[in-house]
Amino acid sequence: MSSAVQAGFIQKQNRIVALIIKYPIIPTLVFFVVMLIVFAVLSPINRVGQNIFLSPTNIANIVEATAALSIGAFAMTLILLVGCIDLSAESTIALCSVVLGMCLETLRVSFPVALLITFLAGIGCGMVNAALVIKFKVESFLATIAVAMVFSGIAYVVSGSRTVLLTNRDTLVRWFGPMGTGGHFLGLPMLFWWTLLCLVGMYLLISRSKFGRWAQATGGNMQAAYSSGVNVNMVRAVAFIIMGAFCALISIIFCARLSSSSPSFGQHMGLRLIIASVLGGTNFTGDGGNVFGTILGSLVMGVLTNGLGIIGVNIYIQQVVTGIVIVIAVVFSIYISSKK
Repeated sequence: MSSAVQAGFIQKQNRIVALIIKYPIIPTLVFFVVMLIVFAVLSPINRVGQNIFLSPTNIANIVEATAALSIGAFAMTLILLVGCIDLSAESTIALCSVVLGMCLETLRVSFPVALLITFLAGIGCGMVNAALVIKFKVESFLATIAVAMVFSGIAYVVSGSRTVLLTNRDTLVRWFGPMGTGGHFLGLPMLFWWTLLCLVGMYLLISRSKFGRWAQATGGNMQAAYSSGVNVNMVRAVAFIIMGAFCALISIIFCARLSSSSPSFGQHMGLRLIIASVLGGTNFTGDGGNVFGTILGSLVMGVLTNGLGIIGVNIYIQQVVTGIVIVIAVVFSIYISSKK
């Protein structure tokens, strides 16, 4: 290879790397498209000659299955954007699920009051995390791990480690349940509309508001943001409170989909929220924060699980594949951070 050709190849390679660094969502988008093609080709055909993976029913299943993941990932994107991390999400979801179950079955309060109490429980969990991180200067990683154990323990103690069937659930299912049980509006699943509402709200908050600029400044360089007059403590507190509120919404969705409440709801959800955010272009140094990338990341996780199941991959192999994707996403995030 001549020196001129080699120099041209290196220059082209550098341009590709620079483009990926500027738009880290590109590899995720490419992977998503390739994944769709592979699953569509390998998917079996049902009795009426329809591709199972591409069928409207399966697409609706993917939308409903990834709704909770997408909603939580939006909030996790904000948490990462302010330079923190929240590993208590799954325990907050479990605790809020138990609270909702108690409100509907034990206390028999009205549906709006039950929702209000559930959201207050989630917000309270977020405030506990915020207090530990801001007031007591505990690293968010350690604080949220400790709090997760507390929330999970409370959920199991209060519920007696039991799953409670929700008999008073008609309104809950109609507003937050799957399409097959009446949870639809204008021919689309209600979970689609809740995801869209959260997507628009978080987009306006992160990308189109002064708070969003404060959040990005806080995550980028907290000391510099503080010196510039940004109330970094308020910004981080709001991020944790929003995370708690979104976890409450996820718990409501779980309860509606399964017509029950359980202290086991939300297991392994916390790490999936982080990975969906990272796949969407948000890294651990507070850079990124594009919620449209985040929903793409959650769709990658949802389609990966759905597609592997449809083509008959062993569930343990599915865990291996998902783990490999997570490792690649984390390594790529660290690489992009170092380059920037």
